[in-house]
Amino acid sequence: MRHYPGPGFNGGNMLYGMFGFIGTLVLLGLLTLFVIYIVKRSKSKAGAPSGFGPQHHRPPMPPAVQILDERLARGEIEVEDYMTRKAALLGAAGHVTNEWTPQQPPAEAPPTEETKVDPAG
Repeated sequence: MRHYPGPGFNGGNMLYGMFGFIGTLVLLGLLTLFVIYIVKRSKSKAGAPSGFGPQHHRPPMPPAVQILDERLARGEIEVEDYMTRKAALLGAAGHVTNEWTPQQPPAEAPPTEETKVDPAG
């Protein structure tokens, strides 16, 4: 028959148990840090800056088009002039219209005899 010296102090088993628990926590922490490092590294190699969340970048434009955009934004040129110059810079033939380009309202038809209003009543 075996005799144990006391509850929980069986040859240092409690001490080994604490070190085992702490060691497990340290191992899980290191594993988590390693996974985070690998994820950030793979994102930075893909061309996206490090960090989380979607990254949206505008494709580079020719410097002349950027200057043209800035002049339109400052109000130095009109939209029609902007569209004509941009088409010339990008090599497009003819006039380019976008959906945001303001359109001229349709011209009103001259009044006919039926639509004329007599001011005398």
